[in-house]
Amino acid sequence: MGSEMTVFQNTDVICLLFAIHGAWSVSAPHKDVKFSATSIMEAALPVIHPIVAAGSDRCETFKSFFGLTYEQMAEKKVTSFYESLNIDHITKYGNVKYNMTLPKRMSRHIRNAKEVVVLIHGYLESSDGVMVQGIAPALLKQPGVTTLALDGRKVISLEYFRSSTYARFMGEQLGNFLHEIIKEGQDPLNITLIGHSLGAHIAGIAGKQLRQISGRSVGRIVGLDPAGPCFSNISKVARLDSEDAEYVDVIHTSAGMLGLLDPDRRISTQLAA
Repeated sequence: MGSEMTVFQNTDVICLLFAIHGAWSVSAPHKDVKFSATSIMEAALPVIHPIVAAGSDRCETFKSFFGLTYEQMAEKKVTSFYESLNIDHITKYGNVKYNMTLPKRMSRHIRNAKEVVVLIHGYLESSDGVMVQGIAPALLKQPGVTTLALDGRKVISLEYFRSSTYARFMGEQLGNFLHEIIKEGQDPLNITLIGHSLGAHIAGIAGKQLRQISGRSVGRIVGLDPAGPCFSNISKVARLDSEDAEYVDVIHTSAGMLGLLDPDRRISTQLAA
């Protein structure tokens, strides 16, 4: 990892992420959110448990029946939702939204950033949700850090099986976005992606996409409880993997059902008690 990686080399910040995420996992829904992803998924566990327990083969069979696999959707060129993806520039005065398909507009605002951190929310969340709002204030206090947040609220929505496939497309689009800002002069080693749940896999796929099209990698990916349903025992091309950044670490607090059961031992992993 490059010597310019300053923000997340600090173990205090990693501890802060761990504390925020752990508290969030057991807290009540945010006052601005009528329901949380966790509460809905927990209510649905009796229904989805047979599919999850049977592994991703059963999940792929289910998705194939409804035309929701990555290959089926790619063949149909189901990418119209790209226009619904935004990147928020988070400032102390509020969020400024930019469409992800127009990266050059964003590049002007981050050209001189010493560090770029991209927050990626999970299922049923948004750039205004508890994950982003829990982490962003600490990042805003760090000098020289530009904080961005992917907003996919209109894409990873109530249909989890469809959302789990969309996550791969979103990751590829985020990777393309990162490539564009790197071409404008941003050092990829000074980019950190922090993703929760589906967002952790989106981060990993973005890292893969960037490496595939540019031969370069982001400096760090932090995965917060990478989603388990439909992501267990599948190819690394479709999920977070240790090779997706110069350094990848994962915090598990819900392993076994909503989160991946078996952490990848090639990834630096922290397990909550």
